[in-house]
Amino acid sequence: MTADLDWRDLGIAAGAPPFASGAVGELFHIPQPIPALPGRKLVFKRVKLADGADRDSALAQMRAMVEFRENLSRDERAEIDEVAVWPLAMVLEKGKDVGVVIELIADEFFVAARPPDRQLFELGFLCVSANYFTRMGIDPAVTGDEVMRLAVAMRLAFAIEVVHRHRLVFGDLHLKNAVAATRPLARVLLMDCDGIAELGNQQRVQLHGLGFKPPEITAGLQKLQDQETDVYKLGLCIVKMLSPGPGATQATDPAKTAPGLLDAEGVGLLQRAVGRDRTSRPQAHEIRAYLVRRLRSMIQLPEILSAELSHRVVLRGSQLFVRWRQQHGTEVRIYGTNGFVVDGIDPAVHADGFAIDPPAAGPIDVEVWNRHGPTRVRAGVFDYYELPALDITGQLRGILRAPVPDIPAMDAGVLATLQPYPMISTPDLGIEVAAPALEYPALTIDLGLATAAGAPGNPAKAIENVHRTANEIIGGAVSDVMSRLNRPGP
Repeated sequence: MTADLDWRDLGIAAGAPPFASGAVGELFHIPQPIPALPGRKLVFKRVKLADGADRDSALAQMRAMVEFRENLSRDERAEIDEVAVWPLAMVLEKGKDVGVVIELIADEFFVAARPPDRQLFELGFLCVSANYFTRMGIDPAVTGDEVMRLAVAMRLAFAIEVVHRHRLVFGDLHLKNAVAATRPLARVLLMDCDGIAELGNQQRVQLHGLGFKPPEITAGLQKLQDQETDVYKLGLCIVKMLSPGPGATQATDPAKTAPGLLDAEGVGLLQRAVGRDRTSRPQAHEIRAYLVRRLRSMIQLPEILSAELSHRVVLRGSQLFVRWRQQHGTEVRIYGTNGFVVDGIDPAVHADGFAIDPPAAGPIDVEVWNRHGPTRVRAGVFDYYELPALDITGQLRGILRAPVPDIPAMDAGVLATLQPYPMISTPDLGIEVAAPALEYPALTIDLGLATAAGAPGNPAKAIENVHRTANEIIGGAVSDVMSRLNRPGP
């Protein structure tokens, strides 16, 4: 639990002027870290009301809201911090409560203006003309289109819904007591949350912005504000935000909002919210639910049809390919562990996927954006395969190796001492193979010389007879030998 802080420990110089002032308190920058609230940029809000019951009541409500937040779960505190600038710790001076510490509002809730001034993007910016932005040096596009107005209205309704969920009353809701951001998404922060009170607190003191006093309080029918009066102020804020142009801050009729923003259901719902009959007013979550439905009917968020990884296990140093199929998106972003992100991917150029080199294994998400917002899915989880270090010397250490003697110098004296190379022989298998006796017959060749001699007039014929006779004798002898070789043994 966060302990009370002494204002002397905040590091604020004596006599330092406040950087902002409101109806209840003055704001001072805290120039040094506060150990009890690490990682936050902080502001000290000192109550400036005169001594008396109102000041005491304001400080009592501040303390109640600090203690209320401390008793929430971690998830509930995160939800509260998402929609409201909540009191974080009480500040004491000479042992008495004098104010609270709150978180400094993030840069995204400011609009760029001529230096050195920066203005908070109050909800009232949605009601001014483009000429005002030009005079102030602010880009008129900061308000977004008409669909963005609906989105901001939805976020405001959600913020009040979160407050009401805990049986609390916001009280002082008006166009200057909540700030918005439109880039890249619609967000809303409730201001002056130290004035929030529990429904059961009968001593609560809560203010009204100009033109935002509920009719039942104006008529004196009740003194304390409640969740029904919160809904009345919420309805008025939304009607004015959805009525851009001259006279927007005076708008009270839901039927006269910008054409096309509200349908018949929305007009009827807001008419009940700003009506005199408090018993027929809807609850904040009903207004939020309607605006969500209306937004979905008017916009086309990106759709991710599929997303997957090329591999479940990747060799470190190799790329991982993230595949996707999507529609209606104009930008793709890839997220991994340890803050790894690749953004600005054009899906028209990389229609099927993108190769990445994440520094660590783990889950990979794909997020697809268009001007209405993002859609995000888990593509998969991968792991790295690490190659072992290559240490040849270390790996060969301990392996037995036969010694290799040095080769002596090859001179004539050394060669004489070398033993001759051994002859390689095979064992005697004891197999006797007798070579066949071919027994070629003695050839008695009659060369027909007598015939030749008897035909002295035809020597060519005599030689032909000699060759024929020789061939017949040799052919017969060879056939006889081959027959004996092929004859089976006994």
